[in-house]
Amino acid sequence: MADGTRTLLVGDGPLVDGLHDGLVDRGHVVAQVVPVRTDGGTGIEAGTGTGISTGIGAGVSLIGRPDLVVHVPPVPASPVPLVDQTTQRWVEACEAPMAEAFAVARACRPHLSDRARLVWVVPTVAMGGAAGFVGSAAASEGIRALAKSAARQWGPEGLTTAVLAVAPELAFPSDAGAGARISATAGPALGRPGDAFGDIAPLLDLLADPAARFMTGATLVADGGVWMAP
Repeated sequence: MADGTRTLLVGDGPLVDGLHDGLVDRGHVVAQVVPVRTDGGTGIEAGTGTGISTGIGAGVSLIGRPDLVVHVPPVPASPVPLVDQTTQRWVEACEAPMAEAFAVARACRPHLSDRARLVWVVPTVAMGGAAGFVGSAAASEGIRALAKSAARQWGPEGLTTAVLAVAPELAFPSDAGAGARISATAGPALGRPGDAFGDIAPLLDLLADPAARFMTGATLVADGGVWMAP
């Protein structure tokens, strides 16, 4: 990918930090938007999306119309047994990330450059299930549906989407415990779950390349070869 790709990176935490440094290392001009997560962690103020839209507007003013938008939705810090999942915990784990993903899509749409791409980075928890993380799994599936619908609607205008599913070890906080790791019959084919800087950022760089524009709405699994699924 040529240097100078204008990238909006929405989110915070260690995964986002690694992606930021990895993209900058590959020549991207990156503006990071850290959502102000109010109203139960939805990332939107009073349900209007103004927190997201203000941040994205500020980012665009710094780098110009983005070629790539990467959103890393929030994930719960710890597992919650299914029978103990209160309404508030469900909102925080499932509805809040979905609301934030929708707000990002809506807020960035007027600013996207020609043939831009919007990518969501989610954990692979929905592929095999993870005890205590049902809300996060449901959010991941909802975001995948959002990416497909946006791909259909924006495709005629040359805009594309994608979902990058990464190993839970990268997405969840280090203190989330073993419950964040998906049970599998075998570990990663490559022997490790990967890291944001050296393994995931290069894939985002590839997705930003105009040569990849014929792929849209799809989910790419980047977990080192645990879940070899489309």
